[in-house]
Amino acid sequence: MRPADLAVLCAYFATMLAVGAFYARRIHSLDSYFAGGKQLPWWLAGVSFLMSYVSALSIVVYAGLGYQFGLTALSIYWTTVPATILITLTLARRWRRTGIITPVEFLETRFSAFLRQVFAWSGVPLKVIDEGLKIVAIGIFVSVGTGLKPAEAMIAVGLITLAYTTMGGLWAVVITDFAQFVLVTTVIVMLLPLSLRAAGGWRRFMAQAPRGFFHPVHWPYGWTYVGAFFVLSTLSLAGNWSLIQKFYSTRSDRECRRVGWLASFLFLILPPLWILSGMAARIFLAPAGIDPQTVYARLSASLLPPGMLGLVVAALFAATMSVLSSGYNVTAAVLTVDVHQRWIHPRASPDELLVVGRVLTCAIGLLALALALAVTDFHWTIFNTMVEAFSFFLPPTVLPMLAGLLSRRLSSRGALAGFAVGILAGAALLGYQAWARPANAASFQEWSIFLPTALTLLTLCGAALWLPAQGAEGEQVARFFLRLEEPAALTSDREVASPAPIVGLVILVMGLVLTLLGSGIVGVHANGLTASTGAFFVAIGIWMRGGRAMRAVSTLFWRRPRGAR
Repeated sequence: MRPADLAVLCAYFATMLAVGAFYARRIHSLDSYFAGGKQLPWWLAGVSFLMSYVSALSIVVYAGLGYQFGLTALSIYWTTVPATILITLTLARRWRRTGIITPVEFLETRFSAFLRQVFAWSGVPLKVIDEGLKIVAIGIFVSVGTGLKPAEAMIAVGLITLAYTTMGGLWAVVITDFAQFVLVTTVIVMLLPLSLRAAGGWRRFMAQAPRGFFHPVHWPYGWTYVGAFFVLSTLSLAGNWSLIQKFYSTRSDRECRRVGWLASFLFLILPPLWILSGMAARIFLAPAGIDPQTVYARLSASLLPPGMLGLVVAALFAATMSVLSSGYNVTAAVLTVDVHQRWIHPRASPDELLVVGRVLTCAIGLLALALALAVTDFHWTIFNTMVEAFSFFLPPTVLPMLAGLLSRRLSSRGALAGFAVGILAGAALLGYQAWARPANAASFQEWSIFLPTALTLLTLCGAALWLPAQGAEGEQVARFFLRLEEPAALTSDREVASPAPIVGLVILVMGLVLTLLGSGIVGVHANGLTASTGAFFVAIGIWMRGGRAMRAVSTLFWRRPRGAR
């Protein structure tokens, strides 16, 4: 990596750790550490929702799919838009009205203490797998784009994310998410026109693209696959603990819904930028011998000047760190509150629980890092590994929880039956895949999504019909739904300090580093793109840090005095 790129990357890591240290001194309870004191503003939670889902995995893998199959990659990824709209309409307010600080906490009041433990323990492995695959993706990008070894990159991102998440809790997560959002958006917007120019312009790109490259579906991913992936996206978004956390950590029902609407809009406008960049690379990067997963790294390394490649690496580190930090925090929340406090040490003091929470955050992060190193060692394909792991076991771990929020008739026995049937179906498909090794992987993935989902749903519906909640359990369910039907009040009437200044400081520091590098003052050749990007970040940082002062000055000059005509 060139010295300028290394300087940008080091500045980024330093600011992330500083944010964690800043909020570490302000965390005094589990509610603050794992739910932000239920005080997250909707714009911050909405951006964090997006960044808790979009990682280097999304950018690297889907840019590679665009390179291979064209616009089909966007058709697959855009399933997140209707999925997010659907869960915003049906589940967002319900999650907030449960009054929880972990995603599985409500299961005890809705079903039983036993089911709370079942879903707490069954959800942890999927979260660890998910976080591990995100670390693998950033390792691939950095190794191709900078020449570092994949293991070195994975260890760096895993440990640094672990450090600031452990220190600062959810506030550190969402603050760094916003700064990372600015970095990632800037980079993907900047790379698209550079990619199109390298491809010879839009007309040449259209003329030389392979046949069917701009069709919405392309073999082996047909409309049936897109439909199956919509089911997977919906389950993944609706049952993703990190995303649920953003809903129930807001101040009001209204702000809770705004989180989902903002995330839906961002899912619509941002993915085309990096997928089209991958598609354009097909024209100037010869397909022979290229691993599609390395395409985004290759075009970044070939098109960007010194300093800007460091920004891209920082941005993809940022995207991955956003997902990892949210995952570490919410998984540790489940193990701390739902397992340790509820089952192991019910009388633990708040200080002890904070220590346990931080220790478990470290443990989850280290497990995810170990898994990432194993995936790299065995040379597994990221996209296929992700689809297979989630299609086999996501439906039975998510659908009974969602049914508990939506159905009054479902009993504890019914939820447990749905979970058991889905897990058995997923295990059977996993065994069949290992034994038969089906040739058509895409077709098998469709079945691996539809079959566990359908069997779990049928079992839940049948149980609700023939084994409804009755007697004492029925009364417990009635009380639970009565709470969900009543609009939840504001979490607090007090005003919380705006997070904008600390976000602005992070962006300002990055902007100053880029401006110095681009201007040539520090011994690096001057570059207008680097300098102008730095100036843009400096302007955003100053605005966010001085927003209140600027509004006050504006009010003095523009507000008309009383009595003026």
